[in-house]
Amino acid sequence: MKKMVLLAMALLMSTGAASAATKQKWTAGWDNFGEPLNYTKSTVKWTVSAATKKLTVTFNLVGAVPSKLYQVDLAFFCNTFASTFGQFPVQGLENGNQCQSLTRQGVTASNAYVEVGVVTTDINGNGVFAVAVGPVASGTYSVEFRALDGAGCHFTGGAGDGSDCSVDFQSPGPFGTTTTITIP
Repeated sequence: MKKMVLLAMALLMSTGAASAATKQKWTAGWDNFGEPLNYTKSTVKWTVSAATKKLTVTFNLVGAVPSKLYQVDLAFFCNTFASTFGQFPVQGLENGNQCQSLTRQGVTASNAYVEVGVVTTDINGNGVFAVAVGPVASGTYSVEFRALDGAGCHFTGGAGDGSDCSVDFQSPGPFGTTTTITIP
């Protein structure tokens, strides 16, 4: 009986349960180093579900500017990229699916990004936003998580005048340092 239970548990674990959560710390972003944040307590947590091909990301800010909106996104370091990532449109593509070249913090790299939501901080500067992205096409992705100054960076009426969408926080950092996420 014990062997049957162990076999059943092994089968359940191999059928595509979510991977263990990965928790990362934020670092100061490449555009705005003056934003406050408790870097010890603030995190980005992500998991991948092999069964659903979904990436779940939780952005947690502690000690940021009180009562503020921070747009959060995923920046992909790439040469080419599809026009969508899960249910979200990909921004920053040139000539069809070519990733744009940027130089930040002394590093030049090509990337594209997906805006996934907004962290709204409370009167203490704390806020959380979680999103499930997917299903996502199978592959290996080089990702940097970002929190930007303002929301609606690329929408009419949003903070998109170019001066308000600074990258305040990134994980990992500096620019060009990435996390590898594999969708089976």
